[in-house]
Parts: sequence; structure tokens; C-alpha cells
Amino acid sequence: MKNPWTGKDPDRGLNNLGTTLESVLERVTEGRLATFEVIKGAWPEIVSEAWRERSRPVRLEKGVLTIEVSDGGAASRLRLEQGKIRTALDERLGCGEVAQIRLRVARGRGWSKSTQ
Repeated sequence: MKNPWTGKDPDRGLNNLGTTLESVLERVTEGRLATFEVIKGAWPEIVSEAWRERSRPVRLEKGVLTIEVSDGGAASRLRLEQGKIRTALDERLGCGEVAQIRLRVARGRGWSKSTQ
């Protein structure tokens, strides 16, 4: 709507910041989020049965996949399977999408299926 006194458009061609930020964030994160969702969905097929309920992927950032495990013992044993996990991820995502795997023990009092 034009200003009745000046006849000029008051927004001077400016865009709504909320819409612009949303668009930029969508473009920046789209690939990473899609890749991470593939990892989460395929996790039960990627790890052996022993680890399905004791581990879960929680973040993929700059090629580093963070996996949360139920306890320190599980972290030690799952560390031995990292090569097999990376091979399975490379088959699903393409080589190099996950350059490193980082394991961390879940915080809190216990591990439950509801936190997965």
C-alpha cells in the first residue's frame, strides 16, 4: 500500500525476515536432515540385534555421526563394530557421508525404550 502523502511504497522492496530466514534454513539443513533421517530409519538394520535397543543415532554434523549408547560397556563393545557400521552406512548413503563415528554414554538414571 502506498503512502498517501508521498505516493511511495512504504516497504521499499524489503522482504519479510521470517520468510527469508525460513527459506535459508530450509536450504542449508535439507541435505543433512534427510541423511540423518535415513540413518535413523535404517539403524535397526545397520546394527546387530544386540545393539538395537542399546544404541541410537542422535546427530550428524560435518560428517561426524554421534551415537548414544546405554552404558560404558556398550560403548566399548560397539566401538569394535564401527567398521561394519560405516560400511553399512556407505552402502545406504554413499561413500564419505559419515567420516567418523563418535560414541557417547546416555545421561540420566537409565536407558529406556521411550527415550529412543
